[in-house]
Order: sequence, then structure tokens, then C-alpha cells
Amino acid sequence: MNPRANASHKVIKNLVEAHSWLGLIISPLLFIVFWAGAITLFHDEIAQWAITPHHPVQSSQQDIPLGSLVEQKRAEYPLDQQGRFRINMPTALVPYYIFYMEVLDDAAESGRQSLAILVDPKTGETVAGKDDFLLSQFIYRLHYNLHLPGGSYLIGMVTLVFLFALISGVFIHARKLFKHFFQYRVDKQRRDNLLDLHTVVGVMTLPFTLMYALSGLILNLAIVFQLAFAMFIYQGDQQALLNDAGFKRVVEPRSQTPMAMDNAFELIEQTRQQDNFELRNVIFHHYGADNALVQVRGSDTASFAQRDEVTFRVANGAVVDKVNAEQYNVFRQGRDVLVTLHFGNFAGMDVRILYFILAIGISAMIVAGNMLWINKRRVQRHSSPRSIAIASAVTLGGCSGIIVATAVGFLCERVFPATLPAREDWLVACFVLALLATMLVSINIGNVKRHISRLLLLTSALLLITLIADWLMFAEQIIHLWQNGYTAVIGVQVAMGLMAAIGVFSALKLRGAQHVNTREKLGDPLIN
Repeated sequence: MNPRANASHKVIKNLVEAHSWLGLIISPLLFIVFWAGAITLFHDEIAQWAITPHHPVQSSQQDIPLGSLVEQKRAEYPLDQQGRFRINMPTALVPYYIFYMEVLDDAAESGRQSLAILVDPKTGETVAGKDDFLLSQFIYRLHYNLHLPGGSYLIGMVTLVFLFALISGVFIHARKLFKHFFQYRVDKQRRDNLLDLHTVVGVMTLPFTLMYALSGLILNLAIVFQLAFAMFIYQGDQQALLNDAGFKRVVEPRSQTPMAMDNAFELIEQTRQQDNFELRNVIFHHYGADNALVQVRGSDTASFAQRDEVTFRVANGAVVDKVNAEQYNVFRQGRDVLVTLHFGNFAGMDVRILYFILAIGISAMIVAGNMLWINKRRVQRHSSPRSIAIASAVTLGGCSGIIVATAVGFLCERVFPATLPAREDWLVACFVLALLATMLVSINIGNVKRHISRLLLLTSALLLITLIADWLMFAEQIIHLWQNGYTAVIGVQVAMGLMAAIGVFSALKLRGAQHVNTREKLGDPLIN
């Protein structure tokens, strides 16, 4: 045999082994990342579905001036005068102001605590705490940090391993990449079907997965690079690093001389009226003092991923700092491009739907890859039954458990009263319990198809119950919202109905197929 060919074969064999094991190890977390990421693409639509039926906004009424709202909230809450506070503007999907404030709290160790509230722009009423309706934000946090302390570092490491798995997969299939690009064998060889599904989805989504792996790696592990730069290049001066990176911080102390803030709101309004400018939020520093600053932040609608923000000295309207298409920081500009690509918010709904389909396809690719590993080990004489059982439980219980738990989360978000104390904690608890319960019942399953079919029917039933609860509880409000242009509520309902129909269809197809026991020699036929 040609020594060079033999060496090449050995390299490919090692890559296959590394690809299989690393993929298996990260698969549960990677599935969560892509599943939660797919849903997070519609974060604001889900937020509108969750909140607005409880607190409809009367679009025919005039907005209360922002200055009046700020003074009203300052009177209602004991703001920490040394801190800053931010206000996110209402949008077409989330029609409330979101106030982020630091308030005095004697019970807190630091003497203050963070507070985020939703404020009706028409009435000035505080309708809820930002986290009272947690579902959309909870799923988003699952996507980037698993809702765990330090989870972003863990996800960063997962994306690093995922990047290696992508590159190794390209090398493994490089010789047949184009020849077998659309090959999907329709015979009854289960391993061929799984392999073709895994390969075809992997190849067709390769640009998408590479973009996600690179952007996710940079966004999640940026703090590691930041600490390294601060230590070795900036001699430990982290603020100097942040300044150079475009994240400047106000360090001047608050003046004790009071000042009216009318000019701040005039500056905000003047900036809002500029061409190609979409106001996103404003940040006040030293509100009510004669050295107050207001930072007006938005986006340039004529440019791709271009932030447009300006910081004013309120007393005289002088520009302290400015970022736009002509004056920008390379680091922040690069980060903004990555974020825009990552979340698909550079275009309309069609791009986000495409992203969603690709993310679901990758989730299926992850499961198919695990089943390939399990089936291969089952036909090997010296494979550990325990390792095979663990991999099966993780694949069936972990992946399907996240899907069932998501449906439980939607149901809880709808049926829990808005005034329920610790509402967000109850939602998280129900999500986690549903996940754990699904994992427990997925251990040592005899008939995989029947088990998956039942879980699909359970998920579909939960979604249909959520739809029924929607109309029983909020029929009048939903119709009113639709008539006033808040269409995302019904849009989310349509999506839930479609997913329920797909679940029922898939479950019936699985039940109609031949039942195969997982203890048979050839192993689980997840896909025939």
C-alpha cells in the first residue's frame, strides 16, 4: 500500500474518532443552544404574545412626554442618585418603555439593587417588572449561558469544540463533498439514512454553522481575551482597554448643584428627528445635577450593523462623544456586525424564518450524529452497555426533554396569573421539572419509536392547550390587539398550531412504522 495513502487514511480515521466523541460530549448543550437560539429569533414576538393580552396598549391615545414619565418614576422609586439609568424605547413588537434603574434598598448588601420595569407610554402606569413575563428572556439566556452563573464560558467552550467538529467534518467528507452533496439513500439501511441526514444537513448548513460557531465563540469568550489584553498589554488597566474598545465610562463624580433637565429631552427629540436614525434607548448620568450627561443611542437605518449614538452635556448641549458611520470604533463595529449576523435582525421576517429552519435542521443533525454513534457501538462486541445507555438517555431524554419543557414553559407563561408572586421563579421551576421528568422516563426505553411518538403527542397537546387557554382567557384582548396592529400575538399562535400539527403528523408516522426494540442488534432506528 502507498505509505502516503496509508497515512492519509489514518488521519481521517483519527478525525472520525475525534469528531464522534467530541460531538457526543457536547451534543446535549449544543442541542440546547440551537433549539433555544431558534426560538430566540422571535424573542420580541413571544414577549408581545406573553405581555400585551394582560396589559393592552391603547394605540389611539397620545404618548405621555418622556420627561414627565421620568419625573413620575423618580417620584415613585427611591433612585440611587450616584448611579445611571437607562430607558429602552417602545417598539412595534414591545410597546412599552423599559426602565432600568438602581434603587436604594437597605436589605441589599450593597445598599442598592437593580430594577427593571415596563411602563405604559400612554398612561404612565408601571404594568409589570421586566422579568415577570420571563419566557422569552429565559429562552434567550438558555441560548447563551444556560441560565447558569459562568454559563457563557461553558457555552464558549462548547462552540470552540463545535468549530473543531465542523472543520473535522469537512475534512472527513472532503473527497466526496460535492459528489454526494444531495445523496440521501431511501432504502431500509438505517445507518445509511442517519449518515446521509447528518452529512447532507451538515454540508447544506455549513456557512450558517460556521458563522454561528465563530460569532458565538467570540461573543461568549470575549471576556477571556479582554482579561488577557488587560493583563499583558494594558498592565492591568481594564478601563483603558474598554476605552480603546469603544466602551467608555463616565468617571466624573456627581455635582451637588441641582439643575432642571428640560434640555435633555429637547436634545433627545432633536436627535430622534435626524434622517436615517432609529432611537433605541437613552442613558442618563447624574440626572438632575449640573454636570448631567445624556447618551442617545440608536441605529443607522441606511447602513448595515451601524450604531449611531451621541453623548451630550445637558447644561449646554455640547457633544462629549459620538459614534456613527464616520466616527466609529473598529472593535465595536466588528462586534456589532457579529451580533447582527448572529441574530438575523438585518432583514425581515423571511430571513429569521430561514434561520429558524436551519437551526432546527442542525438540531436534527445533532440527534442523528448521536444515533450514529449509538448504533455503531451496539454492533461492537466490546462496547460498554453503560456508555451506550447513557448516550441513549442523553439523546432521547435530554433533547426531547428540552422540547417538552419549552411547551410547558409556553403553557405556564399563559396560564399563570400576572400577579402571581415570584411568577418568573415558578416558570423556571416548571421548565426544569418537565426537563428532568422527561429525562427520567427516557431511561432504558424498549421501543424508541413509540416513546418518541408519545413525547411528540405530549408536546403537541401542551401547545394546543396553550392555544385554547389563550382564547378562553383573552379572546377580546387578542382581537383588540389585532385590530390595533399588534399581530405578533396571533402570529405566535399560528406558529404554535403549526408546530403542534407537525408533531402530531410525525407521531402518527412513527406509530405507523414497524416497531423496533432498542435491544436488537442493529439498535435504535430514530429515522427509517
